[in-house]
Amino acid sequence: MKLRFLKVFVILFVLTFTILNGRFLSANVNYWLKINTELPDLVQLPPAKDKSPVPLPNMTTLTVGKIGITAPIVFNVASDNDKILKNLENGVVHYSNTPKPGLDGVSVILGHSSAYPWYRGKYGSVFALLGKLEPGDKFSVKYSDGRTFNFNVKQSLIFSPFSDDLQLKQIEKYPGSSLVLISCWPIGTNYKRIAVQAELVK
Repeated sequence: MKLRFLKVFVILFVLTFTILNGRFLSANVNYWLKINTELPDLVQLPPAKDKSPVPLPNMTTLTVGKIGITAPIVFNVASDNDKILKNLENGVVHYSNTPKPGLDGVSVILGHSSAYPWYRGKYGSVFALLGKLEPGDKFSVKYSDGRTFNFNVKQSLIFSPFSDDLQLKQIEKYPGSSLVLISCWPIGTNYKRIAVQAELVK
């Protein structure tokens, strides 16, 4: 009797876990089967350097070949948490208090690492594999006018959003141009955050 109960419990647990984390499991299967493709070498076209540079457009794509990400970046979202969450249904969200990727300063991009099966957007687990990025990995941001910026991963760290973190403060003060990808961590929770810092390849 006890053995039968244990079997039923294990089967129900596995089914529940699979249903609730289907997107994350699918992303991992694709990663290990190498369904994703590595990024080709991209030509970097810097913004104009005259006194009135051409502004970067708002139609932009983030591509991270190693973990199979191609997602639009949503701009002009207020720093209000509810508006950010709503816009995460449409892609990854640029944190408006930071410069656009490719400009001087530290740019921040937010994305979901996991979502329930009934989540309406198709980007509910866009950053599910963020933890697989390592120093030296590359990714790109391409604007609709053709300007493309390549980034080289420098480090990743896990931090609590509810306390000060010295490493995070060092990233915020990084000189030059860098991009930080942030998501919830561990997968399926919002207990902590993972941040992957990359610097602009010049």
